[in-house]
Amino acid sequence: MATEDLPVRVDALTDRDLMDRVAVRDPEASEELHRRFAHAVQGFVRKRVLPGEFDDIVQEILYRILNSACSYSGRSSVRAWVYGVARRTIWSCYRDRDEVREWESMMDAGCGPESGALFTERRRSLVAALEGMPEDHAIVLELYRVEGLSHEEIAELLEISPSASRKRLQRASSFLDSQVGSISARKPRHSRLESWRRSLLRRWVPCEPVDVDAH
Repeated sequence: MATEDLPVRVDALTDRDLMDRVAVRDPEASEELHRRFAHAVQGFVRKRVLPGEFDDIVQEILYRILNSACSYSGRSSVRAWVYGVARRTIWSCYRDRDEVREWESMMDAGCGPESGALFTERRRSLVAALEGMPEDHAIVLELYRVEGLSHEEIAELLEISPSASRKRLQRASSFLDSQVGSISARKPRHSRLESWRRSLLRRWVPCEPVDVDAH
């Protein structure tokens, strides 16, 4: 048999080629996708959910990743798509619940000189803005502010350039700034989700200057 006729091992496939195999329900490819991304999903989820729910939510995310592989369009890296599935799954899991994170008190520390009413209104506006932010910007914002990754690390994860990561962070920050005060305050539908958003907001500070001409 000629070398070019030999089947390619799944562990030698690129992430994108692997997704093509998963999309047609190749069991070996599905197992390999799980091996490649389970650890990243676990790290992403661990900072956002309670320990007692960690395993169930991770398994739900991994199931959705495998089940929706055919929806992967290739417009972003596979890892960015995986993080997007993780974010949407967490949202879905807490959509109809009314619970508060154990570390919620950490988020209210250092609120600054704002009155309680003003802070509450501003926070609700920011939560709504984060909810409506483009996902590629939100992922960079979370990786930078919550995960504490550098732009170089984000670039490697999402298969973009460090300058693109900086631009997305700047745009995410500008988007938040533009929405504050323009969105009417409303009672959040899910306090558990709000807790996750608030933890992000407590870490959010004006982003570093960006060279808009950088490539």
